[in-house]
Amino acid sequence: MKKILIVLLIFFSTTLAFCEKLTILSYNIAHNNSYKKEHYEQWMASLGEIARTNGADIILMQEVPVAMKKGFVTRFYGDVELHFKIPQKKTILDDIASELGPEWKSISTSIYLLHNGVTIDGIAFSSGDMSQNNAIFYNSQKVSATDLSEELGFNAFPDCDYRFNKNNVQVVRFLIGEESLVLVNVHLQSKNSIEKRNWDLTVLYDMLLNEFGGEISDEPVIAGGDFNTRRKEFESLGFDTYIVDGKSSPKTTLAIRDSGFSYANDYDHFIYNEAASEKIKTSTVRAHIGNSGRNLEKESSIIIAGEEYKSSKEIRDRLSDHVPIMIVLDF
Repeated sequence: MKKILIVLLIFFSTTLAFCEKLTILSYNIAHNNSYKKEHYEQWMASLGEIARTNGADIILMQEVPVAMKKGFVTRFYGDVELHFKIPQKKTILDDIASELGPEWKSISTSIYLLHNGVTIDGIAFSSGDMSQNNAIFYNSQKVSATDLSEELGFNAFPDCDYRFNKNNVQVVRFLIGEESLVLVNVHLQSKNSIEKRNWDLTVLYDMLLNEFGGEISDEPVIAGGDFNTRRKEFESLGFDTYIVDGKSSPKTTLAIRDSGFSYANDYDHFIYNEAASEKIKTSTVRAHIGNSGRNLEKESSIIIAGEEYKSSKEIRDRLSDHVPIMIVLDF
């Protein structure tokens, strides 16, 4: 009997050792305005506090202002001239990783972001700039990462099957123990350019379906970020055929208000396939920022990294016009 108990204890302890909770944060940190330049260290401290408070293991960031070298690299696609810039040796990517901790690493779109608007095969693509980069930060002690940008041809734009405006979509495969997870970090065109945004959504749909098998894939696939798309619009664009969302995606874009807190839009989302839904422990929710709960509209003021904020406008000006969302998975 003792031998059986010992065997069972070894079995369960081994099984539990490979049970891992994974917390994914998505956060549009917005362009680096003059306030953030002047109070850069405070901004970094705020981002770090938000990540630590919510126990983030992986962070999808949008609008990361990566400083670029002067000039650009020119490539040609037939007679079309394309411009790509090269990041400076030390950038905000290093600063954020340093704030998060020595085990944190990053992957960025800055090396292949499209820096001039061009027309390719009759389709007009938008340009990006230093503030339009996507970046994924991850705890390298918990997960390992492989950037799939070269495999998908993003590094050789426009010689790729999936052409996005600004070319700033990321696809990264993570290993958690012996299991894998594909994360797609997106920041799509604003609703001021619905035609281009819908083009990007169509390309995203095709990529998720063709590259990763859609609903029939055994590999969990999650796309997250700032879609500039209200959740209800995904159904009309076809995503409900194999991608599912939580029961609701909360509003996360902050309204412009001089007093009190208010949300404007629900543009930030996680969408995922059936394989990912089986891993989800906690559906999409707003992350905590500072000493607040998950709904700023219930607060009169909040403290983030030692600084007080009393309105949506103050957060927009000093931190970001978004609040982060999070999702928790079990592996």
